[in-house]
Amino acid sequence: MQTNYRGTVFFDLDGTLLNNQSQVDDSVAQAVHKLKANNFLPVISTGRAPIEIDAATDATGIDTYITLNGAFVQSQGKVIYRNNIKPELIKSIIDLTKELGDTLYMHTPDRTFLSGKTPYLKEFFHKLRLDVPEIDPDFYKKDDIPMFVILTDGDKDRYEDKFPELQFYNTGYFSIDTVSQGVSKMSGIKHLLKDLNLENKPVYAFGDGTNDLPMIQMADYSIAMGNGIDSVKNAATYVSTENVDGGIVKGLKHFNLI
Repeated sequence: MQTNYRGTVFFDLDGTLLNNQSQVDDSVAQAVHKLKANNFLPVISTGRAPIEIDAATDATGIDTYITLNGAFVQSQGKVIYRNNIKPELIKSIIDLTKELGDTLYMHTPDRTFLSGKTPYLKEFFHKLRLDVPEIDPDFYKKDDIPMFVILTDGDKDRYEDKFPELQFYNTGYFSIDTVSQGVSKMSGIKHLLKDLNLENKPVYAFGDGTNDLPMIQMADYSIAMGNGIDSVKNAATYVSTENVDGGIVKGLKHFNLI
């Protein structure tokens, strides 16, 4: 496994590396390949599961990723870190979702299931260009779950106040990404850097949303997309253009990475 890189560059997917059709533009794919040729390690850093990132990995050749908001970290086929949510917590959350009319979108690295139906399912999965998973409310009893998404039209507060053991991220309309407390893209990055002996090399990070904020704050050089939320822009070293307006390429060139 190669570790003699000049630095690492972390890319969020939705709203960042991906366009609005959840694909990688040709110019972005070419930029990532040039980044690799310049001996920087490109890394996907996303709330998605590994089975949901094929569009990005196929186009860019990236084989190192922080997924499930830092709960699952893998590089070149090697699992570096995994943090699973306690089953009793998941059961309690499912019980509450039934009361509130919400549902859980449960993730392992290679499988996903829903705990039930809500009116928002089709819109949510259509936006991500993903098929609607099957329903199995007992999935958490059969496999370890590093992350789940609460599909809701409400705010995270009604869950956050009751479950201090969990970390909640409002990642979009209808969705609240949920991992164990202390897990984030930043914590996943730290596990990766330590394992690959890259802690003393510069870290760059691109992002746009709430769950990107921890890694934007910890990176040596951080790039907010023009379509990003204000808190990410305020914390970033540099604000680029939108993801659909050359934001990735412009950010890489700004820091002379390509």
